[in-house]
Amino acid sequence: MSGIKTVHSAHTQSADALREVVLALDGTAPRAVVFFAGLAQDGALIGRGLQERFPKASVLGCSTNGEFCERGHGKGGLVVMALGDEVIARCALAMADVSDDIEKGVQSAARRIEARLGESLRVLDAERWTGVALLEGARGREEAINVALGNMAPFLPVVGGSAGDNLSFSGTWTFADGMLSRDGTAILIAEMQGPFRFIKACNFTPTERSVTVTRTIPERRLIVELDGKPAAEFYAQALGVDTHELSFPHFLQNPLGLLIDGEAWLRSGVRVEGEALFFACSVVEGARLHFMQATDLVEDTRGKLARTMAELAGPVHGGLFFNCAYRMLEAQIKGQEVAYHRVLSMLPHAGMQSNGESYLGHINQTLTGLIF
Repeated sequence: MSGIKTVHSAHTQSADALREVVLALDGTAPRAVVFFAGLAQDGALIGRGLQERFPKASVLGCSTNGEFCERGHGKGGLVVMALGDEVIARCALAMADVSDDIEKGVQSAARRIEARLGESLRVLDAERWTGVALLEGARGREEAINVALGNMAPFLPVVGGSAGDNLSFSGTWTFADGMLSRDGTAILIAEMQGPFRFIKACNFTPTERSVTVTRTIPERRLIVELDGKPAAEFYAQALGVDTHELSFPHFLQNPLGLLIDGEAWLRSGVRVEGEALFFACSVVEGARLHFMQATDLVEDTRGKLARTMAELAGPVHGGLFFNCAYRMLEAQIKGQEVAYHRVLSMLPHAGMQSNGESYLGHINQTLTGLIF
């Protein structure tokens, strides 16, 4: 195997899941191995088992809200993608400690990656190199982690997602460089053998109605005022309901979003906190947000995947996807889960249902990924 191979195991016992995927990957010699596993899985056992089986590969993985590939999807199991030398020329991996000083932790990881590559990340050619990050996903620090990733390699786009914990936001895990961390971000920097493209897909378009964020508590991801009025009251009135009636379906169906060059970058509400609204993404004061309206999740994803694949103008090996858990829930509520995963299976892939998505920053209710 010199391209890619994906494996899905529905086993919830880690030793059984590891045994199944190692057997399925027999005969392969990957440069990188990415795995996504249920929160209750033993990530250290899986990661170290894969590292032992493939000692020359960079092995990284994280916990999820669900895991999927073209061979199957579910929650609590294990998905593995092995990337061979037809896809990756060389790569290096490190775990960033983001428990305290996030900038310091990411820069320390960057120095280790640079030592392994023998090159500065700041001079890498963005046409040939890319970054993938699996972020700690429970403590609401993805904005700061993304800023640090940008400072690490200003000209090198990094795509990824926040590790999941069944949407409990109680604690996630990541694995890289032979170690499991409850407070780490796994960073892979890879030189690709051929063309690659990033995908950012959200099935919402802006309405004509917009609002200015006039007061926030950004470190708590709270919007306190919209257009100078209590945020919860303003949002509820805009939807035609009383504040006490606001519930999860309202937030799921009515995200707000920045509009940049005509493209939506979503900021999704989660719940009411007093007169404020708690969002899954920090919003700065003065930001102009649009109320969004949904389009068809399946057809929107189909179109954006097809366009991105067409841009490669050649054979497509596969994709690595980070799908917001909100999109997972939308697909389940609308009875589109099977159809959605069928669309993703337009190409070999591996992915996770994430606590947030990363691409040029931290975003919500979006599919991000790397197609190569």
